[in-house]
Amino acid sequence: MNTFQTRFNEAIRLKKAKEFEAAWQRFSELAERHPSNAYFWSNFAHLALVMNRLSAAREFIERALSLDPHVHFSRSLYADILLRQQDFHSALEIIRELMEIHPEMILVRKLVKTAERMKCLPELENLFREWLVQYPDNGELQSLAAEYFHKIGQTDTAIQLYEKIVQGNKADDFAYERFIALKTQGKSIEDKIRELETIVKLPTHQKNIYLLGLLAQEYKKARMWEKAEETYRRLMQFTPGNLFYKKQMGFLYAKRGNPEHAIVLLEDCLLQDPDDTYVRSALFSAYQKLNAKEQALATIDKILLRYPDKKSYFGMRKKVQKWDWKNHDPKPN
Repeated sequence: MNTFQTRFNEAIRLKKAKEFEAAWQRFSELAERHPSNAYFWSNFAHLALVMNRLSAAREFIERALSLDPHVHFSRSLYADILLRQQDFHSALEIIRELMEIHPEMILVRKLVKTAERMKCLPELENLFREWLVQYPDNGELQSLAAEYFHKIGQTDTAIQLYEKIVQGNKADDFAYERFIALKTQGKSIEDKIRELETIVKLPTHQKNIYLLGLLAQEYKKARMWEKAEETYRRLMQFTPGNLFYKKQMGFLYAKRGNPEHAIVLLEDCLLQDPDDTYVRSALFSAYQKLNAKEQALATIDKILLRYPDKKSYFGMRKKVQKWDWKNHDPKPN
């Protein structure tokens, strides 16, 4: 094995080990030799993308494609880089070509997200209709298409697609929840609750966490707090450790004026997801109601110990120390 290949293998090993700076250094050294190796440049481009060095990523992948324009990985990576740069129409052309060969669902999802950010979702309608004809049995494509058509306001088309998914796979609980959610749009809260309660009593849907989550939301809208709490409790039993439902239960306790129970749940949620500003706000509001300054400071200290890079919590700690707890000053951001 020659020296270049040995060092190239080492660069790839470093990239796989997520030692990105070391990998970048090794790739950069090898690049000085201007290798006519498409695989090298596509790997270097992928590293640049991972490191969010988008201009370099585009330069390297274009070099790879100039050496070998037909490599699937390189073309897919090029589309990904273009989407990250919000070069929507250039990416669209590549994805359209790739979809002629094989369904590229990860890229299509990214395409939809980019189109949504750039407010050009309607441009994808004809493509989705073509792809649904080309891949009539692809459940993932049908699900993404249903979500897409719902976003552009074509609810009837979305309902038809979700119904087709459910008919093909009765175990797809998420698709069934979306089907029911869209079908009940426009109905009164009372009618929605009545219909959902009937469905979740059926043996086939008693443990459908998506339907139960939808029902819990409707209970909250109707201010049926006890039933909402009971439903979230069931969800937590069905999905132990699920952070989303734990957060919802914590918010519910806070809403109902039960700060002690809210703190028990929301403390754990914030420790697992310290960037969630909604959890942080509800939690510190609960501390405030109990005048629990020391407990609030202890939670901040735990977060800083676990996530020393979360610098904002240093400032927050200073705010909490100065906070006039007894007079209920506004909670810290």
